[in-house]
Amino acid sequence: MQLAATIGITRAFGYRVTPAALLAGAAINASTHAAIDRGALLLWLAKKTGKTGYIEHCQTVRMDDDGTLTREINGPGTAWMELDAALHRAIGIGAAAVTTWLTTCPGSR
Repeated sequence: MQLAATIGITRAFGYRVTPAALLAGAAINASTHAAIDRGALLLWLAKKTGKTGYIEHCQTVRMDDDGTLTREINGPGTAWMELDAALHRAIGIGAAAVTTWLTTCPGSR
């Protein structure tokens, strides 16, 4: 969907993005998206940046059908989800920058 939107928007504004640039951006987005959503990469980055306290502190409590309360470290309403979304946005910007650079750098046409 992102690839189709990229093509549609850039063409609507009169720009032609090279196929190699589109594929590079899509590959960055797809591969990192898969890695982030598995969770190990996000937890590793949190440890490296000192954000594990934030993940452990901002959990959510859910009530089962029988009234039992359970704590969740990931899922809606948790720090994990916020950090996941922020990392996806940052990587999306990086992928867009790579796509733009590959499209506009001399010799790429």
